[in-house]
Amino acid sequence: MNLVFAGVDGEMTGSRVEEHELIQIGVALSESEVFCSRIAWDSFDYNPEALEVIGVTPESIKEGPSAAEVDEQLVQWLKDKGITERSIVPVGWEVAAFDKPFIRKTLPKFYQYLHFHSVELNSVIYTFGDIMPYQGVRPNSATWKKMAKFAATFNIKCEEARWPKKHDAGEDAVMGLMSWRWLRNILAAGNPGHLDVEEKAVELYGRIESVDATRGKTA
Repeated sequence: MNLVFAGVDGEMTGSRVEEHELIQIGVALSESEVFCSRIAWDSFDYNPEALEVIGVTPESIKEGPSAAEVDEQLVQWLKDKGITERSIVPVGWEVAAFDKPFIRKTLPKFYQYLHFHSVELNSVIYTFGDIMPYQGVRPNSATWKKMAKFAATFNIKCEEARWPKKHDAGEDAVMGLMSWRWLRNILAAGNPGHLDVEEKAVELYGRIESVDATRGKTA
């Protein structure tokens, strides 16, 4: 089985999987291969603060494709790319504890494509905070997290001449994947100071083109 590391992110109506709903899903196979779609619900529970943070209204959640439709579209998108079940290793910030339970509940067909293991970026940066020096000092985990997110944001800023949208599942999935690539390259180099940015520019600075199933077109 060939494993595929993919950024995965969701936006929800709240944090409790037994009460709240997944309302947007983003999957990034690379910077240029991104599936993003809203998920509509006729009735749902929600945390008002959660909706305020992600910038949606209860009325807007009722618009768009159903969970079953998105599940079918996402699986077909993966099949078209030759991806098989259990081959996607999801990458993200709290992807295992937060996103995967909502995916299992809402998108059962897509869930079958997820590997049992995940790359939990919070765990990675906690490890970095214990063992990885940077320019003569040892940053804590919070600093590593800021640097990883800055590296991902910087890549998008340089390539697209814009700031990435916040609380958009598609762009957050790309941000997670790019953060992982930056951290992975540090692991491979053994020290952040050994990284040659120019040599890695082609690998890291890809153009983002989201496949938006909600609108049925590339945006």
